[in-house]
Amino acid sequence: MPTLTSPGVAVSVIDESFYVPSDAGTTPLFIVASAQDKKSGSGETTAPGTTTANANKVYLLTSQRDLTETFGDPTFYTDASSNPLQGYELNEYGLQAAYSFLGIANRAYVMRANVNLSQLTGSANAPTSAPTDGTYWFDLATSKIGIFEWSATNQQFTTKTPTLITSTGDLVGGLSTGAPKTSVGSVGDYAVNTTHASNKIYFKNDGNSWVQLGSNAWSISHPTIIGTKSTGAVTSGHSIVINGTTVTTNSTTFANVAERINAASITGVTAAVDANTGFIEIYSNGTSKSDGSTLDGKITLANGSGSILTDTGLTAGTYAAPQFYQAGHTLRPEWKSADTTPRPNGSVWFKTTTPNNGTSIVAKLYSSATSLFSTVSSPLYSTHHNAIYNLDPAGGGSGLTVGQLYTQFNITENSGLDTTPNVGDFQIFRYEGGTTVAQSKTIFPTFTSGEQFKMQESTASSLTLSTEKTVTVTNGDGSTIADNEDFVSAINGAGFTNVEASIVSSGQYRGAVQITHKLGGEIRMVDSLGTPLADAGFTSGNADAYGDYATTRTNKIDNLYQVPTGETLDSTANNALLISNWKRLSYVASTTAPTNEPANGTLWYDTNLEADILAHDGTSFKGYLNVYASTDPNGPQFSATEPTTQSDGTALVDNDLWVDTSDLENYPKLYRYNTTSTVKNSVSGISYSTNQPAWELVDNTDQTTESGVVFADARFHTTNGKTDSATTGGVGTAGSIKDLLSDNFVDPDSPDPALYPKGMLLYNTRRSGYNVKEYKNSYITTAAYPGSGSTGLGNTRQSNESVATYFPDRWVNRSANELDGSPNMGRKAQRKVIIEQLKAEVNTNQAIREDQRGFNVMAAPGYPELIANMLNLNADRNYTAFVVGDTPFRLGSTATELSNWSNNNAGAVDNGDKGLVSSDEYLGVFYPSGRTSDNSGKSIIVPPSHMIMRVLANNDNVAFPWFAPAGTRRGVVDNATAVGYIDSTSGEFETISVNEGLRDAMHTAKINPITFFAGAGIVNYGNLTKVAPTMTSALDRINVSRLTVYLRTQLNKIGKPFIFEPNDELTRNEIKQAVESFLLELVGQRALYDFLVVCDTTNNTPTRIDRNELYVDIAIEPVKSVEFIYIPLRLKNTGEISQLGS
Repeated sequence: MPTLTSPGVAVSVIDESFYVPSDAGTTPLFIVASAQDKKSGSGETTAPGTTTANANKVYLLTSQRDLTETFGDPTFYTDASSNPLQGYELNEYGLQAAYSFLGIANRAYVMRANVNLSQLTGSANAPTSAPTDGTYWFDLATSKIGIFEWSATNQQFTTKTPTLITSTGDLVGGLSTGAPKTSVGSVGDYAVNTTHASNKIYFKNDGNSWVQLGSNAWSISHPTIIGTKSTGAVTSGHSIVINGTTVTTNSTTFANVAERINAASITGVTAAVDANTGFIEIYSNGTSKSDGSTLDGKITLANGSGSILTDTGLTAGTYAAPQFYQAGHTLRPEWKSADTTPRPNGSVWFKTTTPNNGTSIVAKLYSSATSLFSTVSSPLYSTHHNAIYNLDPAGGGSGLTVGQLYTQFNITENSGLDTTPNVGDFQIFRYEGGTTVAQSKTIFPTFTSGEQFKMQESTASSLTLSTEKTVTVTNGDGSTIADNEDFVSAINGAGFTNVEASIVSSGQYRGAVQITHKLGGEIRMVDSLGTPLADAGFTSGNADAYGDYATTRTNKIDNLYQVPTGETLDSTANNALLISNWKRLSYVASTTAPTNEPANGTLWYDTNLEADILAHDGTSFKGYLNVYASTDPNGPQFSATEPTTQSDGTALVDNDLWVDTSDLENYPKLYRYNTTSTVKNSVSGISYSTNQPAWELVDNTDQTTESGVVFADARFHTTNGKTDSATTGGVGTAGSIKDLLSDNFVDPDSPDPALYPKGMLLYNTRRSGYNVKEYKNSYITTAAYPGSGSTGLGNTRQSNESVATYFPDRWVNRSANELDGSPNMGRKAQRKVIIEQLKAEVNTNQAIREDQRGFNVMAAPGYPELIANMLNLNADRNYTAFVVGDTPFRLGSTATELSNWSNNNAGAVDNGDKGLVSSDEYLGVFYPSGRTSDNSGKSIIVPPSHMIMRVLANNDNVAFPWFAPAGTRRGVVDNATAVGYIDSTSGEFETISVNEGLRDAMHTAKINPITFFAGAGIVNYGNLTKVAPTMTSALDRINVSRLTVYLRTQLNKIGKPFIFEPNDELTRNEIKQAVESFLLELVGQRALYDFLVVCDTTNNTPTRIDRNELYVDIAIEPVKSVEFIYIPLRLKNTGEISQLGS
């Protein structure tokens, strides 16, 4: 109170109106797993709660709409026939439970763990990641290669579909520049080598060799002239004349005719006798000269002396060689017999336009913004300037945009009028845009005055390049030495329309020469007298090869290329240069859309039912056939019934392997064949043993004996497949199971064979299927396994060889083994990954441990494995929440199964399918599961917590948390239509009614039954907490446990205003009064029978006061629920009841 120094009034306010704030009601925490990056409920945006950035974030949601906008609609999977997959590990049980809860409540916390369920959907193929933005794809599946083969016999074309080669393994030498291997295709087939940018087109000739279309070798694959007689003889000494050269026989056979033609060395002409028909055939390789001097690719055949033509069925005349013709659909070749130049069988028209099955090169561009490939037009033209003319005739290139594509055919630009004919190939080019600039890297060059070079340019509205001009570099003052200014002046004064030259005025290359085509067109040039271009820095050495673009640009000049090999500007040497904005397109050629390698940490549920199993030979683990050579050549057999022979029909032998697929729940059930197995039998009650062939089950938990098996990552490749020869990185190609059987390679992280006995099996989880794998970048590197050649260095499993050339990435088993060494496979593998991540988040998330997250009940729907973690979380929060625990979906409905599970008779080390480990007075466990429908109306199976969380909300809406949420008044389940369990064998939902006998067993096991009562529906009929069997207290009931949770929360709120108050009698009386007032209200609300509060000097001793402590001791008598009603019924004789009161 302030002191007044003059008359006045001083008013002060002392706030003693402390009260206990109301409770927020039932506020749960749902711990969930879901797919990542789902669509929101509206379908317009990504649901923010499902992004990686927001994983493990705790959301307070107030409505069902709020939930679906934050996490999307809960996903429940179906099979191909739209049948729900009940109990499927990727179903989003938690979100569905939260959605149901928010139907009658307006507050719920939801935390999604950072595990992407969509990554765990099964696939036989390894996952990939999206392509890089701007990736080009040559779509081979939708592209067409317009090859039309001519039949002179039928006078018509036949469309030919070529084989598209996409792997260098199909090419000679394994090189992209190689021709197809002879093992590819059949005689008469066509093929395109799409592994190289030049896309060479090949034909397979009668010699089973692949030859490039249009080449000399291709020309002689088809006869120009064919005789019509296969039998008979010629007269020795008779002659014929071919292209002016006389050929005289010296024997009587057709073969001699061919031999003499070949011996005559007539340019471009050869002959042979067809081995099948016996006809004599004369060939031109395209360089023949019908008049003996001028190359025209024809053969003139005339009789010399005698009757050779008649005897062989040959006809005199002039014949054109097979032609490879490249043109559009409007320029049909004139090869018919009535045309001027008929062509023989096998001639090919490469149709360069799309109509009528012509060539259509489909190039597509990937956009990360749309996550789609879009088609980019890529028409075919013969040259860069031809493309500019057709795409931008008026602008000459100025109207082209960056990214415009075109495909050049005949990329060598051969004319077909010399010894280098047109050949079949094509390449895709991309326009870089803007003016075309080539800047030299030679500064302040000097020249010999009078040197000359030729130059051509492309111009608007012209299909061809301009007439070449000769540019002479001279010194204006008459000196013999010219400089950069003289070079520039020579170009600028030569009268070009679009070409300009200038001197670089600044930067690293100041003083160098720059040549520009101002429309963005093309320039071609070549030194003709002296070396002025080379002096200026424009040489073939610093130009890229045509159609190429070197990665290292140190000495290369951008936009400067060597001209195509068929270029006519320089007919003596390949010194001509080209300046162009057309650049080789870098793309992926494939029949399926390209992808990138998976991101580090990508998960893959591998659904392949296959296994790579190695065997210990006493020294190391080796390929199975290398230890047991006579076993099945195809490896382990997979079938639902016992195999009676090996996969190839031969007899079974010792150590054959079989994986029983009839029980996928316990996969892999691995059997080993033993021809002398001890089999127990009995006759007339007398047991005896015999030795006979039998399949013996391998104990998956045995990692110590010769009959056991160890499950671990061992390898992904064979010896030949381990090397990253192309330094592409990634994981490489998996070795086939068949190849691995005879291969001994293992990765350096494979199990140490010194720890295992001879005969032990190694089940390679890296290469085998039906488990969950995780992609690891740079997993096998010299950093992890350094050096080589010494013990402990490199790959210690492979004689310490260096891992420097290995593929660096690996798929690593993510679904870790159980503690007994047995694997988690199938759905258990999926579940293992999910559970581990859920546990990690609950154990480490700090947000759910903060006081402001005021939840008082929690559940992880569908995951009983989380019970212990939620109990630990509750302990961290000072037991201010009640935990709703689930029972497994596949827990059967017999008293024995339920008791065994509840009492953990199987000896499980954690809560889960095998047993219940945890017990706690703040835990309630419920059984069985329920049937309901999801948001799309499909019938789904949900865990018990789905029903109980809503039961708790209903209970608290009509009563209080200290009322038992059970029975027909407050325990009615309104979000399920049936209860039951999933049969582990059939996978089907079995509806049950929890009868009284089963309820008795469940009461003893402290599992609360959810059952059906006629007239009431489905009801929670239990109020037990899962306390330890030896514990007997009021906390063995849910209503008392939840009362305690409520008291802990509210008493904490009551006490906080008194922190830092004086520790005296007044404060003690005030807090005692506040507590008593609160407890008295609870008495009126039927929570307590009675209570006692002590807060005075008896429990606040001087010692405690000196420690700044204040104690408020409270004793309560909680109200108990009625659970056992006994109604004795006595039968009396008539009149006796009326006399009882007298």
